[in-house]
Amino acid sequence: MNHARTVNVTDFIAHHALSPYQVLIIVLCFLIVAIDGFDTAAIGFLAPAIRAEWQLTPGDIAPLFGAGLAGLMAGAFLFGPLADRFGRKSVLITCVLFFGVASLLSAYSGSATELVMWRFLTGLGLGGAMPNSVTLTSEFCPDKRRAFLVTAMFCGFTVGSALGGLASAHLVEAYGWRSVLMLGGVLPLALLPALV
Repeated sequence: MNHARTVNVTDFIAHHALSPYQVLIIVLCFLIVAIDGFDTAAIGFLAPAIRAEWQLTPGDIAPLFGAGLAGLMAGAFLFGPLADRFGRKSVLITCVLFFGVASLLSAYSGSATELVMWRFLTGLGLGGAMPNSVTLTSEFCPDKRRAFLVTAMFCGFTVGSALGGLASAHLVEAYGWRSVLMLGGVLPLALLPALV
């Protein structure tokens, strides 16, 4: 007679060393958060070029920043509960796909109003990706190292923000502001196969 043996996954993770699979999850979540930081910081460096091209006033450009932040907030509220219901991996992949495509399409905006709409949609995906990356990392870390590993993973945001500033400084001058938004779309889409 076979006796099925049950394994408590949380206890198993807590009492074993990090496996290569766990390290991969942490690294991928780090990269997602880094891309999030890149996108969030880069828009600030693009504002002068956008303003000059479309001859906008400071008041006209303000909604561009607000739209992205509003999207971040809405995405966090929307995708958190969805991840609890449908699973973190599938929702995280959807968010990365969503903000990658939205960022790519925002590069083709023909007006400030259109760009504001795409920035909101990009923010929506970014807002869903951030908390799910943190939670997924936390769930796969052993108790003793959880705080350190989650903090290290979240440092990706700062790294991405710094790289966003550096990339923007070079790309805007060489290829125009749209190139930065294209890069912000290509990077998450290139990461998708590894996430899947």
